Amino acid sequence: MSGLRHYNQIQRRILLLQGALMASVLCVEGRLVYLQVFKHVEFRQLAYHQQYTPKETSPSRGVIEDRSGALLAMNIGLFNVCAHPNQITDKASTAEALSRALGTPYDEVLSRISGDKPFAWVARQVPYERSRAVESLKLQGVEASREQRRFYPDHEMAAHVLGFAGIDDQGLDGLEREYNNSLTGKSGLVLTERDARGRVVLSDNETKMAAVDGLNVVTTLDKTIQHIAQVELEKAYQKYRCKAASIAVMDPRTGEILALANCPNFDPNHFNEAPGEYWKDRMVNDEFEPGSTFKLVAAVGALEEGAVNEDDRFFCENGAYHTDYGRVVTDHEKYGWLTFREIFGYSSNIGMVKVAAKLGEKNLYRYCQRFGFGVTTGVDLPGEVSGILRPLDKWSGLSMTTIPYGYEVSTTPIQMLAAYAAIANGGVLMRPHVVKELVDSNGKVVREFEPQKIRRVCSPKTAKRITEMMKWVVEKGTGTAVALPSYDIAGKTGTAYKFMNGRYSKYDYVSSFIGFVPAENPQFAIYVSLDDPRGLYWGGYTAGPVFKEVAKRALVYDLVPGKDQAPAVAQGGGRHSVPSFKGLTREQSRWLAQESGLRIKFNGPGDRVVDQSLPAGGKLAPENNKPIKMVLTLGTPAASLAQGVMPDLRGKTKRQALALLAPLGVRVNFKGEGVVRSQFPPAGRTVRDGVPCDLSCEVPVAKTASGGGEGHS
Repeated sequence: MSGLRHYNQIQRRILLLQGALMASVLCVEGRLVYLQVFKHVEFRQLAYHQQYTPKETSPSRGVIEDRSGALLAMNIGLFNVCAHPNQITDKASTAEALSRALGTPYDEVLSRISGDKPFAWVARQVPYERSRAVESLKLQGVEASREQRRFYPDHEMAAHVLGFAGIDDQGLDGLEREYNNSLTGKSGLVLTERDARGRVVLSDNETKMAAVDGLNVVTTLDKTIQHIAQVELEKAYQKYRCKAASIAVMDPRTGEILALANCPNFDPNHFNEAPGEYWKDRMVNDEFEPGSTFKLVAAVGALEEGAVNEDDRFFCENGAYHTDYGRVVTDHEKYGWLTFREIFGYSSNIGMVKVAAKLGEKNLYRYCQRFGFGVTTGVDLPGEVSGILRPLDKWSGLSMTTIPYGYEVSTTPIQMLAAYAAIANGGVLMRPHVVKELVDSNGKVVREFEPQKIRRVCSPKTAKRITEMMKWVVEKGTGTAVALPSYDIAGKTGTAYKFMNGRYSKYDYVSSFIGFVPAENPQFAIYVSLDDPRGLYWGGYTAGPVFKEVAKRALVYDLVPGKDQAPAVAQGGGRHSVPSFKGLTREQSRWLAQESGLRIKFNGPGDRVVDQSLPAGGKLAPENNKPIKMVLTLGTPAASLAQGVMPDLRGKTKRQALALLAPLGVRVNFKGEGVVRSQFPPAGRTVRDGVPCDLSCEVPVAKTASGGGEGHS
């Protein structure tokens, strides 16, 4: 009996133990179910974040090109070294190793990696060799990463247009700033795998989102004309010891800026080494009283309204005019009776005041507005100012004795250039612009900037009449030093007193010359100003020669025929017919399209043009200054054994050389900028399809032309 009772007790204990074990198992299994099912997502995310570290990847900043595809701003690869101090156990030895690898003082490195910060820069933008030295050390908590640095291959070339980007690839000035959002692109994301101690595991990174590169900016600048403008402006800046100087070249038919430069200049690769004043783009950021170049406004208004004719005579008071308001208007010469043409040509202030009186103050104000003074032009450069044109009800009795010849009104150089370009364009004011198109990394045009007409400021007839008067300025008036024997120039001189310390200085001037060439078929409108030239200061003799040199060199470069020359037309096409694009690369096609005034788009894979939507030799007849569009089909040209004879390309522009070589199918390689000076194979040699053709180019220097007489202003 006692044995049975003992047995039952054992059985109860076993059952209790089994129950306890079952309860424990159920608890454990319940906990596991809770952790693995209900907390699965949370713990998976926690483990993922511990194992993988997200890292942002930077896109490539878009490049900036001139109108023919020449690089003006690009990227070069540099390297950064960073540390995670909270992962570094032996900071002293790590700092010593980094100091040797980077060539940086030990104390400086140690101070950067001290503490328990999660991140710290050790060195930025170091050469590749030093970054490799750091990587080879395999230091805990230290990484080397690649980044891009902005580089401007031509240094000072078009610095005030391009601007510059900072160390973080942020556009700070110029086009870099104006189009920063387009150039920047979109960052990507990469997850980097790490071990339990936080060290990077060398394995393939898992890319979550690819970076999107920035758009490339294709400008309206012509690198050769830009070079010519900068060289000639720098010569005058040094010769006359000016405080500053500016120049711009525009296509008056489209408003495209072909060149823009200022002195003093700077290298955007080292922009922080130049004084901040050097960064200023005076063409759009400066406003000043223009002086005699502003006489264009009253002159155009008087002709358009029929207030005067070119041969109407006015008495110019022998150099001193006592107005009804007690102010004395003076001239630089003691003129008596002058025709309106002579008043404009000799730059008589007294005569222009009397002409403006015929026009009336309401009309004068209206034409100031028509030409766009008092408001910004809308040029796509940062920091443009509007100048000052006071409302008509704020004019005083003295206003009509000062505004007609460019005082009591302030303008910017770009406004003055646009005004004269409007006359060259038959009386139509165009919006100045510096960018032609935005292109993605695959060569697809994302956005085009078409020429934009603002308004008509005068009739074509009036524009032609004022052009003749501007030609007279250069032929017989104050601009005779600017005359070219083979081209008619239409222009106006200006010599304006500077307003300083509350009064007009008798010794400080802004000297300028603005005009266009050739007068009968304008290709270039050019503005030149010199701030406070020393010694000789008349605009016709200081700024005028700069205009002359730039004009004649640009005309030679662009093969614009003179009065005694026949038009130069390339084989297979020219400015007035559709050229053949077959066999050309994308870049070569862009050159040739620009020469012909065509807007092209590419279609299909391949590296050379195999077909074009407009037949070669067809006539070009653009309407309303809008370029004709055509599609070029890309592909792989069929092999050909056809032979051709190498033409003489010396003296031809790159674009014209391409037009001549297109039918031969040769592979063209250019060296240098400007026109062709030498070639290989030589002219007359038989060549086959695909043979390389090397062309060496130089910027042309026109022969010095005699001419000019005496003049003023």
